[in-house]
Amino acid sequence: MGMDRFNLNVARAFIGRHVNLHLKDGSVLINVYISDAKREDGRKPAVYCIAQHRKLPLRIFLKEIRWMEQLNPHLLA
Repeated sequence: MGMDRFNLNVARAFIGRHVNLHLKDGSVLINVYISDAKREDGRKPAVYCIAQHRKLPLRIFLKEIRWMEQLNPHLLA
């Protein structure tokens, strides 16, 4: 059984972890930290992540994400 759709509950499971974000346009955001996943004020659900080269969080809507790949924390050290 595969995952039919990437949803907010799946995104919340990755909060506090480093992941690679695979987007639907074929691009990949490498080694980003997932800081939050929420729906704000009736807006579309989004994931907030922090990349290593930026201090401010990025907001990426869930409809743009194909899947998340969790990184092995032992390889990051």
